[in-house]
Order: sequence, then structure tokens, then C-alpha cells
Amino acid sequence: MRLKIWNSVVFFNYLQVAMRGPREAGTSAQYRQAGDALFEVMDKYQPEYVIAWGKRLWSNMPGERWREGEDIVVDGYHVATGAYFLSNGRQVKVMAVNHPSVGYPWDYWNRVIQDFLL
Repeated sequence: MRLKIWNSVVFFNYLQVAMRGPREAGTSAQYRQAGDALFEVMDKYQPEYVIAWGKRLWSNMPGERWREGEDIVVDGYHVATGAYFLSNGRQVKVMAVNHPSVGYPWDYWNRVIQDFLL
């Protein structure tokens, strides 16, 4: 079962440059440049879902080939979702979670992700 799970996950560093230290933000240009790599990876691996780690990343992801989705509401809190369309027309559902490095209640995000994957 573990092998099946790990063979179904792709981890991707969105920014294509190294940061100098923790909690450092990329530049606007670096976020824009990373969008091409994101589409290249999605077109190659054809994922069903993308979970962006961090609100900063979420707000800097590309706007092209994008469609807003319905919010997921858990415990009265809204989590934005959307979808990218791949070059073959296939849709990839996307959402963001708080970045794990800032600490987060795993039980809350587990419920959000479960709703997202439905």
C-alpha cells in the first residue's frame, strides 16, 4: 500500500530558484517564471489534484488556463479552490493549505482535503 501511495504523488518546488533562508519570499518575476515549469510538470504527469503549500504561493500562481472553483467550507472557514486546464483540455483541481512550516491543525486540514478530493 505504501508503494502505491508514493507512486501516486509528485512533489514539486514551485519557485525554480533557491531561497537564502527560511520564510524568504520569491520576487514577482520568479513567481511568473515558475508558472511555465508548473504547466510543463502538470502536462507531463497529468495530476488530478494540486495542493499548494502556502497562501503566498496561492496568490502568486498563474492566472492563465484558470477557472475559479467553489469554496470548501469547514467549521465556518472558507478555503478557495479552482482548476487549471492542461494543454489536452483535462482539468486539474487546485487548492491551497497553510504552509506546514508555520504550524497548522492537521485535523482541520485533513477534513478540508477530504472534501477537496471528493
